[in-house]
Amino acid sequence: MIDTETTGLDPRTDRIISFGHVRLQDGKIGESIEWFFNPGDVEIHPEALKVHGITREFLADKPPIKGYLARIVELMVEAIVCGHNVKFDIDMLNAELARHRFPPLETFIQGVFDTMHESRKRWPGKPAKLDAVCERVGVSTAHRVKHGALVDAQLCAEALLAMHREQRSFLDMFVETGPAVALNEEAAELPPVLVLAASAEELVAHTSYLAGMSGDTPIWHTYTAAPAEAAEHQEDQADEMEAAESAVAPC
Repeated sequence: MIDTETTGLDPRTDRIISFGHVRLQDGKIGESIEWFFNPGDVEIHPEALKVHGITREFLADKPPIKGYLARIVELMVEAIVCGHNVKFDIDMLNAELARHRFPPLETFIQGVFDTMHESRKRWPGKPAKLDAVCERVGVSTAHRVKHGALVDAQLCAEALLAMHREQRSFLDMFVETGPAVALNEEAAELPPVLVLAASAEELVAHTSYLAGMSGDTPIWHTYTAAPAEAAEHQEDQADEMEAAESAVAPC
């Protein structure tokens, strides 16, 4: 699960100033990371400042993102990258990667899953912001005063788990499976098979029908004789070859 905070909304001119990552594995929230970055001479847009409250003064002693890009990518290698409106975060990350001559994130990851799109499919017409989704699935946002990369990634992870409580693995969302059948449980016992034996008249009719298809003797009736006939044929071939060799042998 990832989230970013930025100087603004344009990947071409704005910069990532905070990156948050939460690992989801086996239906549980694992390790988390949050890094802050100095955007250099790029100013923080006033509207962005209202959202996350991260000031240039706070970022003055933070490192540039360049030295962290390889570590960020490493966190997501062969992973399904999740987030709320995660396309924005991926676009911002790809812009930073391109500036420093890295391949795009899609080169390294296994797939993408967006909880905002998921919520719109589940609840059409309902608000799809992270706060609204958390409230709908029973995840508290009381501890969040402003947006933050780590806190938002954690909330998104909790909302995702709440939306998919019935699944044993997050990967289940990417696999089409049928209903499980518990063959060893008494409640799942199959009903007895009903067998209807053919009547004498039906057997006669069936035999007549098969004879009509294959001639007087159905072809499968000859299978029992086939091995003996094959052996005789092989013996005949051997006799013929021996006779031929005798005819050309020197005296």
